[in-house]
Amino acid sequence: MTAMKPVLDLVIDANVVLVLAFCLWWVAQTAVVRSKLKTDYSLQLRLLRSVLVFVIASPLLAHAAVLSGQFFWPEVPVTVSDLAVAAYLNGDIVMPALQFEQLLNSRSQTTDAFFAGKLPWATAIVIAVLAGSVLLLCKTLMTLLRIERIVAESYIWRRTDKVDIRLSDTISVPFATRGLFRRHVVIPSFLLTSPSDMKIVLAHEFEHLRQGDVEWELAFEFLRPVLYFNPVFHFWKQKFGRVRELNCDQSVLERLGISAGDYARCLLQFCGQRPSKRPDVSTFNVAFLRTGSKGRIALERRILALSETRCSASGEPVFLLLAGLLAAGVILSAATVRTPGDWSQDRLTLSTVVNLERLEAINRR
Repeated sequence: MTAMKPVLDLVIDANVVLVLAFCLWWVAQTAVVRSKLKTDYSLQLRLLRSVLVFVIASPLLAHAAVLSGQFFWPEVPVTVSDLAVAAYLNGDIVMPALQFEQLLNSRSQTTDAFFAGKLPWATAIVIAVLAGSVLLLCKTLMTLLRIERIVAESYIWRRTDKVDIRLSDTISVPFATRGLFRRHVVIPSFLLTSPSDMKIVLAHEFEHLRQGDVEWELAFEFLRPVLYFNPVFHFWKQKFGRVRELNCDQSVLERLGISAGDYARCLLQFCGQRPSKRPDVSTFNVAFLRTGSKGRIALERRILALSETRCSASGEPVFLLLAGLLAAGVILSAATVRTPGDWSQDRLTLSTVVNLERLEAINRR
């Protein structure tokens, strides 16, 4: 069981970093929304993708940051634990050394007690979380099979070097997905009778493929069984899908030069379609629009956003600045929440103070 302790520490650190990164991104997103770049959804999407990449790579980035700090500034504390020890020895924290050490080692003591079976409530929580992960993993596999079946039952209408355009009689909403080697755009067969709508739909789905939205959707779904218990994950996934669609709509309007009214009419037409013989799958693909109550709210937002024009000012300097600040913040957060490594001089000093207090307590007795 002790071999699982590093895994538990990694899961705890990852969720803490996820929350801290979300707070940093929220500040940056608020600044963008309140500026003249509030309609530049491409900037917002790139910013969101960047911070998510930083979070995924945070363990490696934090390890590199800690090693760099130990090499260039060996006397400067990095982790929260080391910072607390330095503050205590400096007199900024006033409390008995024994009590401070117990507070400092509370996380390690809790995990040790958990693996020793002394915390039944913690064991029950972990079992429940693992059971939820297993159920979600099974659901994920079933959804993948449904997607594969829909693609297999469709037939190829057009084919490019990397993308198959397929027609299906069992879906009512077009979507883009991918396999191991090829990407697929699956559209309802009735679109053949509406060339204008076909043009808009194909442009929309190919824009998703061009921007890599399908791969991001797959990444979110595969991360769901691991992070489903963290509310930040669900909020970020919802926000990502919203900004992704707004950016795609905006890009298609600019590329095709069609009117916002024709685009909105196409969206509303699919919203009013009758249900298909087999329910449309809502994950592992990027659909033209989502159905259901939440899908209707998202559709209202998309139609209202069609009347907005992207700001003509270049957002590249703003993106580079905010992305750099977010990268520094995520790396610093990931480095500070890490469990301390080897014993430092400050920790040896604290241990000496603790031993002196214990000897003094023994002498008083």
